[in-house]
Amino acid sequence: MTETTGERDRAAQAGGWFSAHGLVLRVVAFLTIALMPIGLIAIYQTAEFQRETLRRSELSLLALTAQAGAPVEQTIERAFGVAEALGVVIDELDDAESCSSYLDRYIEGRRLYAMIGLVDADGIMRCSSLDAPLDMRETRIWEQMSVSPNSIVTLSQRTEIADEPVINVASPIETGNGFKGYVQLAIPQRRIASPVSSVSPDRKPIQLVTYNELGEVLTVQNAGKPLEDLLPEGFDLSEQTGLRATASAARAPSGERLVYAVTPLVTGAVFALGIWPAAEGFATPWLTNLFPILMWAASLLVAYYAIHRLVIRHVRRLGRSMRRFGANRQLPPQGTAGDMSRELREIEGEFVQMAGNILQDEARLEDQLRERGILLKEVHHRVKNNLQLISSIMSMQMRRTQDPATREILSRLQDRVLGLATIHRTLYESEDVGRVNAARLLREIVAQQSGASGARPEMTTRLDLEDLELLPDQAVPLSLLTSEALANAMANATPDAEGTTWVSVSLRRENGGTVRLEISNSAPSAMPDQKTASKGARAQGLGMNLIQAFAAQLGGPSETLHEAGIYRLSTGFPVREMQYDPQDY
Repeated sequence: MTETTGERDRAAQAGGWFSAHGLVLRVVAFLTIALMPIGLIAIYQTAEFQRETLRRSELSLLALTAQAGAPVEQTIERAFGVAEALGVVIDELDDAESCSSYLDRYIEGRRLYAMIGLVDADGIMRCSSLDAPLDMRETRIWEQMSVSPNSIVTLSQRTEIADEPVINVASPIETGNGFKGYVQLAIPQRRIASPVSSVSPDRKPIQLVTYNELGEVLTVQNAGKPLEDLLPEGFDLSEQTGLRATASAARAPSGERLVYAVTPLVTGAVFALGIWPAAEGFATPWLTNLFPILMWAASLLVAYYAIHRLVIRHVRRLGRSMRRFGANRQLPPQGTAGDMSRELREIEGEFVQMAGNILQDEARLEDQLRERGILLKEVHHRVKNNLQLISSIMSMQMRRTQDPATREILSRLQDRVLGLATIHRTLYESEDVGRVNAARLLREIVAQQSGASGARPEMTTRLDLEDLELLPDQAVPLSLLTSEALANAMANATPDAEGTTWVSVSLRRENGGTVRLEISNSAPSAMPDQKTASKGARAQGLGMNLIQAFAAQLGGPSETLHEAGIYRLSTGFPVREMQYDPQDY
C-alpha cells in the first residue's frame, strides 16, 4: 500500500517539529534557560514559605498534643511528687506495721491511687497500703531499678494490687549509703485514660497515646481506633523517645495521610503521640513548586503561540509544498499569506523559482533520454539486420559447399551469429535498452537451437529460468556460452536409464548476489574414476575453449560433472551494475 501525501505530511510534522531537533523543543529549551533564574528564585521563596507554614503547623499540633496529654502529665507528675515526699517520710518510720498504717491512711484521704508501697533494696515490698508483703523481684520495675535507679512509669495488672490495669509510678530512694529501694504508686488506668476534653471539639486528634521510654503504651484515649491501623509501616514507639518534640506526615495503612506529633510529657519517662489529620501545612511537596511551574508553562504557551503564528505554520505550509513537489512535481499555489514575514516570503519565492528551473531541466533531460533511446534502438535494429544478412550469406555459402566438415563449421558459425542477432533483437524490443531479460534471451536461444538441424525429435528440453535483468556486457557472453554448451548437449545427449533423451537449461539466483547457469543432458553412466570434465572428448575442441572464454568474461569459471547418468556444465557469476563514465554527463 502506497503512502499518501497527507500521511507523509502528518508524519513529517509529528517527527519534525516535536523531535529532538525540532523548532518547538529548541524554543522550549531556550525559554527554559531564560526563565530559570526567575523560576529558581520563585521556587526558593515558595519553599521558604512552605517551610515556615510547615513549622507553624508542627508547633500548633505539638501544642495541641501537649494540651491533650496534660491530664496524664499532671497526674504522673503529681504521683512523682508524692513518691519523692513519701520517700523522705517513710524512711523515718520505725517498723513496717506503722509504715503500712500510714500509707493506708494516706490512700483513704486521696482516692486517686490504688496502692502505695515501699520496696526495699532486696526487692520485697514490706511497707504498703496492702495487707501483706509483695515480692517485686520479678517485675519490670525492679529489673530497671536494679540496673539504673531512675524514675519509672509502666503499665501492669496484678490481682494483688488491683482488679484492673494500673499505671505504676516508681521513684528511687537514695541516701549517702546508696540505693535503699523505691516508692511505687499504682494509679488505675481508667482514671487518666478518659476522652480528651481539654481541646476544642474541632481540633481533637484522631488518637492520643501515652507511652513510656520503652515504647510501652500507657493510655489510649480513643479505644475505637486501634493503634496498629493508624501507625505507618516502620513506626516504632520505642524510637520516638527523644527530648525534642517532633511532627511528621506519613500515610497510614489505610492510605490516609496523617500527621504524627510526638511530645515529651514527663522528661525521660512519659511521652504523648497525637495522630492528626493532615493539615494544609503538611501538603505534598510537589505543591511547593506549583506556582513556578505554572509561570513557566504560561510563558511557554505565549511564546509557542507567537512562534506558531509567525513562523511554524508558514514553514509547515512551505514544507508541504516541497513534499508535494517532490512527490508529483506540483508547484505551490500562487499568492502567500498576508501575515507571512518578509524573510519567509523570500524563501518561498526562491523555492518557486528553483522548482520551475528543475521542471525545465527535467523536461530537457527527458527529451534527450527519449532521443537517446530511439537512437540506441535504431542501432540495435540495424545491427540485428546486418547479422541476419551475414547469416543469410552464410546459408548461401553452405548450399554451395559440398564438403560436410566445411558445412558443419559454417553451421556452427551461423548459430553464433544468430545468437548475437537474438541479443540485439531483445534489446531493440525491450523498454530499457540498457538491460536484457536473461530468461527471455535464453528461451529464444533454446528455441533457435531446437529448430536447428542438430536437434532430434525424440529429445525433451527442460527449462528452469528465473527472470533476471543483465547488462549487455554480460548478456552477450551468456548467450554465446549457452549456445555453445546447448549445441554440445544436444549433440551428445543419449537415452538415460529410463530411455529418455533430454536436455536441461537452468538459470537461478543464489545467495550473495550471484547467478548460476547450468546446462545438462542425459548421458551414459560414468565410470567410477570419471567425475570431472577434465576427462573425455568434450573437453577438446573450439567449443570448450569458447565456453571457458565466455565464462571468464562473465566473471566465473566453468565447471563440468559427469555422474549418475547426467552430464552437467555450470558456471556462477555476479550480476554487474551499470557504471557510468564522467563523460556520460
